[in-house]
Amino acid sequence: MAGIGNTKHLHNVLDMVIKENRMNFATTKEEIDYINSSLTAFNIAMVGPDNHELLNMIEYDNSHKIIAGLLGGTYWGWMYIDVLWVDEKYRKHGFGSKILISAEDEARKRGCHHVHVDTMSWQAPEFYKKHGYKILSELNDIPLNNTKYHMIKEL
Repeated sequence: MAGIGNTKHLHNVLDMVIKENRMNFATTKEEIDYINSSLTAFNIAMVGPDNHELLNMIEYDNSHKIIAGLLGGTYWGWMYIDVLWVDEKYRKHGFGSKILISAEDEARKRGCHHVHVDTMSWQAPEFYKKHGYKILSELNDIPLNNTKYHMIKEL
């Protein structure tokens, strides 16, 4: 019963906060920085620094036009991929594999033991599977009738 009372109290407090208009959806850069730095300080206190480093790679054609790229980073012994993109006319020519393998090699040099990536059903789940990635979880209907995959690979 104590849990029910606590929940009711929490809802009363939240109602009061909302009514007093102390919530703000139009945040400033300073407010966002404050929230991020507060979470970073908490994380460091709990498990130490993440030693985050960007891991970004670009592939160019002969005229120095960007034809492919990987944007990601490394932290806490993991590599993550935010974006892996190959220009449509260069797909199926090995550029995505070249960049992915090079990024994984760099992550190993940085001491990473795993990599994770999110990809959509219409993007590249089969590409990642071909490179040894396993589906850890699926989020269905994002957007409707599609799937988001969270994939990992041991390095």
